[in-house]
Amino acid sequence: MSMINPFVTIIIPTYNDWTRLNLCLAALANQTYQQEFFEVIVVNNNPNDKLPDSCFIPENCKVINEHKPGSYAARNAALKIAKGEIVGFTDSDCIPDKNWIKHALDFFDQNQEIKRIGGAVNIFFKKKNPSKIELYDKLFAFPQEAYVRSGNAVTANMFTYKYIFDKIGLFNESLMSGGDYQWGMLAHRNSFPIGYAPNAIVKHPARPSIKELVNKAKRVGKGQAKFKSYQEESIYATTVRILKLLKPSLWEIKKVFAKGRDMNLSSKLFLICLRHYIVWVEGFSKVKNERRVRRVS
Repeated sequence: MSMINPFVTIIIPTYNDWTRLNLCLAALANQTYQQEFFEVIVVNNNPNDKLPDSCFIPENCKVINEHKPGSYAARNAALKIAKGEIVGFTDSDCIPDKNWIKHALDFFDQNQEIKRIGGAVNIFFKKKNPSKIELYDKLFAFPQEAYVRSGNAVTANMFTYKYIFDKIGLFNESLMSGGDYQWGMLAHRNSFPIGYAPNAIVKHPARPSIKELVNKAKRVGKGQAKFKSYQEESIYATTVRILKLLKPSLWEIKKVFAKGRDMNLSSKLFLICLRHYIVWVEGFSKVKNERRVRRVS
């Protein structure tokens, strides 16, 4: 790297997740980028859930509390005290690769025009033989490369120059989901280019149950509802949007058959039906919450 060891801040929000945070912090303590050139700020978003004595806290890590609910409020609290020229984001349930920070900085160094990075989020399974639900998450969770092509990245694995927050502002704290997308698109509109760094990897556990998939879909839909309130949309137009959700997506069907070559037909059909159901849950949640926003405003 020709860049001389820039100081980096890694930000991790956590909520009642100390056990998985331990694994994340252990991975950060094992980074090939020297510990003295980065800091880790963990933000406890439930101050009533005290830091356990058994929790592993590296020397370059500090834990702060944020009472305001939501991961974006937590990230903003860390940004306000971050010392890094570059800021990296991940989540407490992620396990960064040992070269995560180094490869992100290499990417910045080799692509001087890039100001933001979306790194790979690889899904892993707890057992050797994954369930159908876990296979679904492997297929459809975190399509980071596609997000980057549209100008944004998920905060499970994102790096950016800190001055961009000074230029365009922090995350929207009113959102419980989708704040990374909203901020990313704002950065995109303000001409801060983003690149996809496939070697800057974090691992994320597959969600093991339909309930978890549904809960996430509802959160995402609720978050998206605040992007645009459809103030002038008629009930008829809203109904049409809901009905369009019932139409299966051809590209998703193709994806299941392309990525699931080793699956039997019944498994493929299950995943297609599950995908359609999750998309419908997310879309219906979005429409329902848009109407709530409309009533309030």
